[in-house]
Amino acid sequence: MKTFRKQSLMVLGLLFFLLSCEDEILKQKNDEKNVLSRKMSSLSLPCSVPVLYNGMLAFEDEKQFTCYYNYLNTLIATPDDEMDEDDFLAEVEQYVGVSSLRADALAKFEQKNAVGWSSYQEIPEEHWITSTALRSILNTNREVKIGGYILRYINPDFIASVKDSQPELLKKVEALGDNPSLEDILNLDLTREFISVTSPKIYTREFGTIDFADAKGVRGTPVPLGRFSLSGTVYQNFTCSNPGTVKFEGFTLSHMAVPQRAKYRIEFNDGAGAYTEFTLGPNQYILPVIEHVYPGTTSMFYNPVVKVKSLGSFNSGPITWDMTRTFQVYVKGMNETCTMDARGGLQDLVINSSNVLRGKADYYTWKPFPFGLGGAISSLAGWTELHHIDKNGNWNRRKDKKTTLCVKFLGSLMHQNQGSTPYFCMDPIYPYLEYECRSNTNQKRMEKQMGQYNTNTRATAAMSYFTVQHEVGTSDGVKGYFKQTIYGCP
Repeated sequence: MKTFRKQSLMVLGLLFFLLSCEDEILKQKNDEKNVLSRKMSSLSLPCSVPVLYNGMLAFEDEKQFTCYYNYLNTLIATPDDEMDEDDFLAEVEQYVGVSSLRADALAKFEQKNAVGWSSYQEIPEEHWITSTALRSILNTNREVKIGGYILRYINPDFIASVKDSQPELLKKVEALGDNPSLEDILNLDLTREFISVTSPKIYTREFGTIDFADAKGVRGTPVPLGRFSLSGTVYQNFTCSNPGTVKFEGFTLSHMAVPQRAKYRIEFNDGAGAYTEFTLGPNQYILPVIEHVYPGTTSMFYNPVVKVKSLGSFNSGPITWDMTRTFQVYVKGMNETCTMDARGGLQDLVINSSNVLRGKADYYTWKPFPFGLGGAISSLAGWTELHHIDKNGNWNRRKDKKTTLCVKFLGSLMHQNQGSTPYFCMDPIYPYLEYECRSNTNQKRMEKQMGQYNTNTRATAAMSYFTVQHEVGTSDGVKGYFKQTIYGCP
């Protein structure tokens, strides 16, 4: 009898313990949910929520896309010691129903991070798309729908937009993989009616729209009978070490929307009488990339001329060029504030043999809607992370409540530009300082969107310099900081 009572008391005690543990777990989950609820309710989305379309987020237009993108950046900007930015974004993604690139990239990184690397230099970024908010918007195929077009982020060089009425064409773009050439993409749509291609790196660069010869025009412009059309782009591929490089890219001659085998002559008009000629043979329709280096000692306007003659069935005769287009390109010289080309570069501070503070600063301009609508978004970004040797002797990103990472925007100088004229370092803008810290995280990122600085509808901003301070401090004595400055041109 005593044994039975004793066993009964043990069982009751065990049940009480289990119920207490369950209550504690539920309480902890409710506390976490309350943290999220407080955070979400404090920020209302100022536009409508995107809908789900074939596994990707769909926005009515660029305005809604930009609104949602800005909302996500604002949501994750406020420091919170209980939850990190990925927790907040995961809840938003669950609400809208998208399987995001952010979640996929983070899961793959965390899986490797649990094992570790042999050196801190081997620890990669989570993805080449560095904006956490943008990764949260894109699905795992790096796609999003805006208006009547589906954007696919192919690689750091190209974004393709495909008309949503052409799903089979989108599949062909996907089948090209992650490293196609421009010619590979454009050859999927020789009429240039359904595909457009732009570059995340050079936001003025765009290919694929009929009659888009000077990167201006209306997508799908009808080509009148008897008229030749030339598409392609001329732009400066600026680097501080070689400032005069200009590229001629994506050129195609068409007649009645039919691409033509053609003879090209590019006259560079830099005073030296230099030119190049190129003939496209059978089944060749897109001119390979042509580079020319203009004098880079001073900044100047140049007016290269592209002449093209059809070699196909619409040949107009042996002498006359079917198309002659004069371009204007502004070549920035070394005299325009270009002291280093460290844009986007990683920088490390070795604190001791077991801890390394790594930081990165970046400035970029990009068009989320890559075919001529709206304006470019200018952003300053800085992020920092602490790499350390774990108990198994491997390097990984440290994440615990003892780690506090900070990003401080110390100073920057922007210049305002009106209309389509080049940046002449006029109208300086001094953005205000910002300072953000976060605990219990393995990476602190801060992005300051500069917008367009609209004094009229076409005003944009360009950066002269940008300084970030990266900081780390832990309760167990790991401390350090360093500054990083990158320079834009002008």
